[in-house]
Amino acid sequence: MNPLVVLNLGPGNCQKGLANVTAQLWLEGNQVPVKYRGSLPAAVHLPELYQQWKALYEALNNPFGYRISLDDIEFDPEPVTNVSSTEFRRLSEQLKTEIDNWLNSGSFRNIDQQLRTKLNAEENIRVILETDDPFLQKLPWHLWQFFGHYPKAEMALSPQEYERVPTSPARIDRHMRILVVLGHSDGINIQPDRLMFENADAETFVLKEPKRSELDECLWDENGWDILFFAGHSTSQALDPTGKPTGQIFLNPEEQLSVDQLRNALRAAINCGLKLAIFNSCDGMELARALADLNLPQMIVMREPVIDPVAHTFLQNFLRFFSRGEAFYTAVRQAREQLQGIEGDYPGATWLPVIFQNPTQTPIIWPVRSSRRLARQPIQPQQPPESSSTKPINFISLRKLAIASLAVTLPIAIVRSMGLLQPLELSAYDHLMRARSAGFVQTIDSRLLVVEIREDDTDEYGYPITDEKLATAIEKLQQFQPRAIGVDMHRYQVNAPGREDLLAQFNQSSNLTTVCSFEQKDREILGHPPEFSAEQARLQVGFSDLEIDDIYQRGQAVVRRQLLSYDPRLGPVSPVCSTPYSLSLNLALRFLQTEDVQPLDVNEVQNWQLDSVVLKRLAQRTGGYQQLDGQSSQILLNYRVNPEPAQQVSLTDLLAGQVEAELIRDRIILIGMTDPVGHDYRQTPYGELPGVWVHAHGVSQILAAVLDGRPLIWTLPQWGQWQWGDMLWIWGWAVVGGVLVWRSSSILLIAGVGVVVILGLHQICLLLLVQGGWVPLIPALLALGGTAGVLLAYKHGYFRAITEPLLDKST
Repeated sequence: MNPLVVLNLGPGNCQKGLANVTAQLWLEGNQVPVKYRGSLPAAVHLPELYQQWKALYEALNNPFGYRISLDDIEFDPEPVTNVSSTEFRRLSEQLKTEIDNWLNSGSFRNIDQQLRTKLNAEENIRVILETDDPFLQKLPWHLWQFFGHYPKAEMALSPQEYERVPTSPARIDRHMRILVVLGHSDGINIQPDRLMFENADAETFVLKEPKRSELDECLWDENGWDILFFAGHSTSQALDPTGKPTGQIFLNPEEQLSVDQLRNALRAAINCGLKLAIFNSCDGMELARALADLNLPQMIVMREPVIDPVAHTFLQNFLRFFSRGEAFYTAVRQAREQLQGIEGDYPGATWLPVIFQNPTQTPIIWPVRSSRRLARQPIQPQQPPESSSTKPINFISLRKLAIASLAVTLPIAIVRSMGLLQPLELSAYDHLMRARSAGFVQTIDSRLLVVEIREDDTDEYGYPITDEKLATAIEKLQQFQPRAIGVDMHRYQVNAPGREDLLAQFNQSSNLTTVCSFEQKDREILGHPPEFSAEQARLQVGFSDLEIDDIYQRGQAVVRRQLLSYDPRLGPVSPVCSTPYSLSLNLALRFLQTEDVQPLDVNEVQNWQLDSVVLKRLAQRTGGYQQLDGQSSQILLNYRVNPEPAQQVSLTDLLAGQVEAELIRDRIILIGMTDPVGHDYRQTPYGELPGVWVHAHGVSQILAAVLDGRPLIWTLPQWGQWQWGDMLWIWGWAVVGGVLVWRSSSILLIAGVGVVVILGLHQICLLLLVQGGWVPLIPALLALGGTAGVLLAYKHGYFRAITEPLLDKST
């Protein structure tokens, strides 16, 4: 996916300013966008300046005073004179300067600069501007200096409310299908438009000055259209039933249609796959606004009335670029910029073309295929070619392949749902986690620092560390203003001397957090300090409990999940550990409070949410898990590639003043035991790690998801407890195994290609996990090998008594 920037201007206008501008940036591989905030001051001169530019543009490009009325097309008898092209160029430069100064204001510069740090000038970048203000839609946003630095970026407009269009079924014949409507053309030349489409590599149907019934019938065509093109006269002087202006097109000398009169037919065309509408007509912006609630994926319209040579030149260049494989946005920009060559005769031409985009839809792609044209021929129902599924090929028909793949997939899905594959799947998950660290760059989170209490430290200061030494360490850290400090050591018991000093640190430092454990309710030693007030117990304590699986490796349970919170209403908790939040979530929230991140909230499906990042609670069946409990809010722990995801220092170095201030300032500090004498080691996919490092991974996961757009671990979609996404994935690899046998002529070739396919499956699962996606590896391998084995046995006559009833009778 190419980068996508959605710039929402929010409420406001040029006169009052835009106080709440947001920019969301989707980068390749990120399911969650990066979000930036800013504002734009009032620009009271822009509307007047644009109106002056528009008046000069119309005078220079329309010297005979052309206009359209609701009844017919008229020409003013007196030409407009005394219009200076030099004055027009000066006014254009002045408008560009005003827009540059406006978008370079300090309150908006943060968005501009943040986008530039994330984007590559070589990428095809889509920028979608969301606003409902008609004047803001009219502004030539392509003059923004940002686009000068990104030659493959293009701007599109969108209203602030839109919906996703239902996905239409794919057509068997994937030629681009284009409906060309040539409306009433008195005074304009639309013949070149027709020739361009008829010569395009597409299936084209042309309607010239059609009756309303003819156009309606074509739009309802069940075969569907990819592109709708209209050339002719249009106007915005028509009014809808509420009295508001609405777009209207002139079909023929007797009939004019408003958007409302075409609404049902256009909606049917969109549901059947219409992706792009191009209007080479006047008042295109009003047409686009009138069509907005139909959620048409893309439109190309003209910002102002367009003269014939400009419309023809743009369309010719756009079709040339787009049909040869250029991205839609890139093709529009290149075609628009090439209009500069004719601006000597037609000033302002490069300002005219503009895209309207439904942000929920991906840009249309032109399939590079041979053409088949139907210009001015009646639409005939398309007959699909004879399916090869009825013909036996290499003794195995497509039907047998489908039945074999389903016969293998269903038992695997049933066995998986019973939890019998869970140990293998979790082991495979751990393997892929480790494979990430071996094949990708190891990084650490610069927002964290871990103070380790190592074996040398306990040799020096004894075990357990006294309250005095811990208080001194905290005091030294506080000198350099960390954002939060988490003490991953249970301090219920007094470890004299220095108890009063330690409590004083907690009383005077609100950024300090310690731990308790609610699972060990019979052991008060694992509670928070009993001296804490109720407020301190709520705000300065996070539980240290970690979710472990009942799958054992080398005698220890494995931590694959991050426990965020626990609802005490769902079960008993320790009276000395009643905090609902984990240590990792507590520390992450303290850091995010200073980052202008919306506070932790619960969305409509009872999931924690930070800004736009949803910490989706694990369902009972999630990925390879089949029997998870629902008494806590937990997510999969997306370990960083580096087993130790932060810089670390020893307690001795900290007490000796040998730690640089920059390692502490504005960071989250975790203090914990790494000496084995503390018995605080946990089994992870990377092997044994001290508990403090597991908590560090949890803190880093939340910060990176909210601030960096790093994906959380996700799985394929499911409906309730039905993991239909996983089933489709498994069945897909079963089909791959069947195709491998179907298309191979020897067992040796099957074995060789099979090894390559298995390695490919492994690498695909690994690459998806790098992007946060956990897809079934072991079930897919079983389906791949099982289907290949069944069809191989059938093909070569092995176990025919078993395979014949399954496959032969099915046909």
